[in-house]
Amino acid sequence: MKYDINGKVVDPIHGAGVITEISDQMVSGEICECVVIEIVVGKKRVMVPTESLLEAELRPVVSSEDLDEALSELFKEPDELPKDWRRRIEKLKDRVHSGEPREVAKAIRDIIARSVLNKMNPSEKRVLNEAINVFAGEVALVRNIRSDSARELIKRSAQQGVQQNIESNKSDQESDGVTGEPESTESAKEASKPGKGSGAAKSRKKSSVKK
Repeated sequence: MKYDINGKVVDPIHGAGVITEISDQMVSGEICECVVIEIVVGKKRVMVPTESLLEAELRPVVSSEDLDEALSELFKEPDELPKDWRRRIEKLKDRVHSGEPREVAKAIRDIIARSVLNKMNPSEKRVLNEAINVFAGEVALVRNIRSDSARELIKRSAQQGVQQNIESNKSDQESDGVTGEPESTESAKEASKPGKGSGAAKSRKKSSVKK
């Protein structure tokens, strides 16, 4: 795929940025043609040899429609993460470095959702911050907004999504509780009818007296 100066691209490790130049650069002691990218969040400068673009999995930023789909992941029911923290961090990092905005959004959503019941450990905080930075760069470039505004949009959306899911689950539980009440009430009414419960016991008492 051909890349041009001012092209908006995403590096799966460093995040989204703008190509500032395509020129010969010194990389590992050798001169080679590189695509030079100014990363949006963090103001880093990344050089990718043109012969390694495919291997680096560099890609153009997504369309507005695809970005909206990725943002919608923040409002969906969170996935269950591994209980073992090492496996959990590994899974989250794989999502963040996948290069796919929807996977990055899922990582953000799941970490924030889990933090409601479990305090975030330092590793989770680092992965969350990295995920937000990676996602914010692409949001900023596609929406044409500042990177700090993109970060706030992502964090606010994720928190709203988690809260909506909590309220929805709570509402479902309350509904289940209400549907169970009439059954117990009906059982009580049935037991209080003549010939039921204590009435049946009296009948048995009378028959034993006759004997």
